[in-house]
Amino acid sequence: MRLSTRFAVFFAALVPVLVLLSGVLMVALIHRDLGVERDRQLVVRLNALKPLASAYAWRTRLLPVLPAQSLRRRLADGAEGPGGMRLEIPGADPLIIGDVPDALPPPGVDGPADIDEGGRVWRYVATDLGRSLGGARLWVFDPAERLAEQRALLVRRLALTSLLAVGVAAAAGLALGRLGVRPLVVLHRQARAIDTPARAGDRLATSSRVVEIDELAALVNILLDRRDAAVARTGEALEAARAFAASAAHELRTPLTSMGTNLDLLTHPDLGPADRAEVIADLRAEHGRMQRLITMLRGLARGELLDRESFTAVDPAEIVADAVDDARCRHPHAEITARLVPDLTVQGWAEGFRMIVDNLLDNAALHGVDEDGRAVVAVTLAAADGAVVLSVRDHGPGIPADERAAVFDRFHRRPDSPGSGLGLTLIRQQALLHGGAVAVTAPPHGPGAVVEVRLPAAGQAPEDGAPRSRPV
Repeated sequence: MRLSTRFAVFFAALVPVLVLLSGVLMVALIHRDLGVERDRQLVVRLNALKPLASAYAWRTRLLPVLPAQSLRRRLADGAEGPGGMRLEIPGADPLIIGDVPDALPPPGVDGPADIDEGGRVWRYVATDLGRSLGGARLWVFDPAERLAEQRALLVRRLALTSLLAVGVAAAAGLALGRLGVRPLVVLHRQARAIDTPARAGDRLATSSRVVEIDELAALVNILLDRRDAAVARTGEALEAARAFAASAAHELRTPLTSMGTNLDLLTHPDLGPADRAEVIADLRAEHGRMQRLITMLRGLARGELLDRESFTAVDPAEIVADAVDDARCRHPHAEITARLVPDLTVQGWAEGFRMIVDNLLDNAALHGVDEDGRAVVAVTLAAADGAVVLSVRDHGPGIPADERAAVFDRFHRRPDSPGSGLGLTLIRQQALLHGGAVAVTAPPHGPGAVVEVRLPAAGQAPEDGAPRSRPV
């Protein structure tokens, strides 16, 4: 059932009920008021007739043989109207004018009160004319059916009004329903229009001046923005996944092919001990390369699936100190020094930040070897302009300026590099994921390269230009 029809049915049922209830209340009040007004009129008529009735009673008692025609006519004029009057004079015939009951009301009751005679009811008031008149008594009567007819007329009018209210309420409800749901109809029309490829980027209007409708439209717009962002991220992720899978397959094919060739050589009957040892060394090198590659791929995949809303407060100084100790064990040939500022905090993923530090140290220890075969690595952690800056410098051959942007591409490495080509890629991914940035520069003095990672400190906005959502 449409909402406008619901309004029509609701009004058609509610309005007659309200009219009926208010009518019943009004009938009850008017019923009481009519009764009060009738009693008041009876008292007024009684007071108006009392002087004439007293005069008539005196004339009748003093001159019973001479009828008081003029007083009788005046009493008849005063008693004109519904009902009538009855004057009882001791020792004389009662004077009856108009419609009165045959039986007298009980003595001593002046009213207003009711008297029932054979199913017919009168309302009356009475008064004594004084002891001097020998106990003469005057009654004024009004038939109850007159008031009943007035009440019946009110009930009929109330029923007619209720019937008319049904039709009027249905029409008004339908009109008000259509007017009330018009913003919803417009919203529905806009939503159906948006659900087409040609207008996929449009949004619902929030200018209906109906607070609930505008809030609903704004909420739908937010959901549409999230949907479009999710669709865009999904498309980009699929495209990146295709390229990533192709690159990974290409990179894995080389060590696998080399390992297959070496395994075939191991089965050659004329292979000498020295050659066998060389083949085994190559196998171990390729095996280690594949392990590193798979580890990097796993780290990249975890970063792609991470939600920034799950970040917590992280102490970077503690993570860097632990990473430096572990790197010294992994690379005993490297001289690694660290200068760390304590009491710094970033909002992020502790394991992701650890991956940044580990890959920076491994990259510097492997590629930052100087001419003497030594790897001297300097690690610095400091705060600058609301950011936490992690800097790792080596003293190797450095990176040419025209290649510094390409080193962050996946599987980019020198032909003689022992790495996987994913270390700096993973560093950039985690830096962007944390709202920061990474850059490669040359040190101000001496050879080597400096990789600097800037992450916003806890409570600070992401770096300008850094993506606010998960990188693809």
